[in-house]
Amino acid sequence: MASGTDEMTNKLAAVLDLVDYGAERSRLLVQVWRALAAGGPVTGSQIDEFVSDLGIKAEDADQFLRQMTERDDDDSIVGIMGLSLNDHPHKFTVDGVQMATWCAADTLFLPAMLGQTATIESESPESKEKVRLTVGPEGVQTLDPADAVISFVVPEETDMTSVASIWMTFCQHIFFFTSQGEAEQWANGRDDIRIMSLDEGFELTKQLWAGVLSFAKELPVGGVKV
Repeated sequence: MASGTDEMTNKLAAVLDLVDYGAERSRLLVQVWRALAAGGPVTGSQIDEFVSDLGIKAEDADQFLRQMTERDDDDSIVGIMGLSLNDHPHKFTVDGVQMATWCAADTLFLPAMLGQTATIESESPESKEKVRLTVGPEGVQTLDPADAVISFVVPEETDMTSVASIWMTFCQHIFFFTSQGEAEQWANGRDDIRIMSLDEGFELTKQLWAGVLSFAKELPVGGVKV
């Protein structure tokens, strides 16, 4: 196990390619994230409006979204690429709207995508103790306990072609811990896990999502239209 954002970024080069969606798809992803953060499912009619405004082919947009979205019985989007209205381990609240994220790392980059500050509460899988933090678009603002860390996985193969594969490849291995020692105990014997400070984790996710973030910054705070 080791730390360092440069090392992690190099080892996750394949992921960098996977999240390079191009302009239109990146804008669509940001639109849906921000619509979901309003607190309700994102309906088909909303998606149609986004797609029309962006000039994307409907079938291309549908294929893109379905590999990264959770859906309800009405086929509305209730979760997309880390942000969810469903129950997940990492509680994520923005502007009074209580949501959750698929993995701990999602809580670090999503505030920048939403252009808003989030409060997070998550349970360590080792001690079951709570880690609480506040994250804004520019970084971690508060952290309790102060020595809390985050685990990252360096998978041998990256698969982001479905929600299930994203969960299996990444989310089941990325958690908050109350201390370095606790995290190392949890990751004992695993060469694919890196333990990082929360500031290092924020910088890593910022680098990984830099392409999409550039389009998110085009939107006004709270906006959902390009």
